[in-house]
Amino acid sequence: MASITKRGDSWFVQIRRKGHKSISRSFKKKTQAQIWARNIESEIDARKYEDTRTLSDYKFAELIDRYNNEIGSIKPFGRNKVDVISRLRKMLGHVYMDELTESQIMDFVKIRMGNGAGGVTISIDLSYMSSIFRAAKQLWKIPVSIDVLLSVRANLKYMGIKTRSKERERRPTVEELNLLDQYFRSRPFMKTPMADIIQFAIISAMRDSEITRITWSDLNIHDKTIIIRDRKHPKEKDGNDQEVPLLGKAFDIVMRQPRTSERIFSHQPHTISTLFTRACKFLQIDDLRFHDLRHEGISRLFEQGYTIEQVMLVSGHRDPKQLFRYVQLKAKDLHR
Repeated sequence: MASITKRGDSWFVQIRRKGHKSISRSFKKKTQAQIWARNIESEIDARKYEDTRTLSDYKFAELIDRYNNEIGSIKPFGRNKVDVISRLRKMLGHVYMDELTESQIMDFVKIRMGNGAGGVTISIDLSYMSSIFRAAKQLWKIPVSIDVLLSVRANLKYMGIKTRSKERERRPTVEELNLLDQYFRSRPFMKTPMADIIQFAIISAMRDSEITRITWSDLNIHDKTIIIRDRKHPKEKDGNDQEVPLLGKAFDIVMRQPRTSERIFSHQPHTISTLFTRACKFLQIDDLRFHDLRHEGISRLFEQGYTIEQVMLVSGHRDPKQLFRYVQLKAKDLHR
């Protein structure tokens, strides 16, 4: 709220608002002071007030905290984004914005790479930094420059650091899948039904995190469908629920699982990935990851004649362009 007091021949106005630095100004007439105070408070309420502080008045941590409080409260961040922003605050939060230069950010990049972070991970760091910068510039009218981050990305490209993950084309062979099936079925003492999970992963084209999240209550036995809750989405982190068909033997695999938990496969994604990697190593199967089974499943759907729209319903992709590489794979197979 604004306070207006008379000081000598002038009227002194001071506005204090949470999240904003104190604003003050003097006027010759009280009516001028009152009008100015009302206008500034209206701009603050409408988030149109342009903060006149210079970059040297802000630490990066202040912008991060404001970003978390104002943006994060509207749309909760995913776990990965929370972790990245927390790391940015820890490593760069003490730096004043006028000192957060290209050189300073490159030093941060070198430290991250020295700790084992790859180009793709660094790119994610820079993307979230850019989100904070844009919020500061667009919403809070703080004169930060996005160009400094663009320069850092240009430096990474010049240094030959790849900031985009390479699309894998690895598909398991029939022999490899048979070996894995025999390996896990010969170990009945194992609590995790890996043989069933591997088959289900291919037929359903689900991620390990989705397989371990589906529940009996979301299973529609009549329609042979199931709802995947909070499915991965580039923008929506929560509430992206999708009903998918359980094609082929996927429904039978689900129905033979014991109902000892609300979750159909009551295991952790990390456990599944670890057991799969360990089996591949034992069987001397090179360069095969559990996530490659999803790639295999999507490829098979195209080879069976499903359309892009139908495959999108199974895989959860929102952009048809993401599936073009599978279509190309199918076209190549027609020449065999």
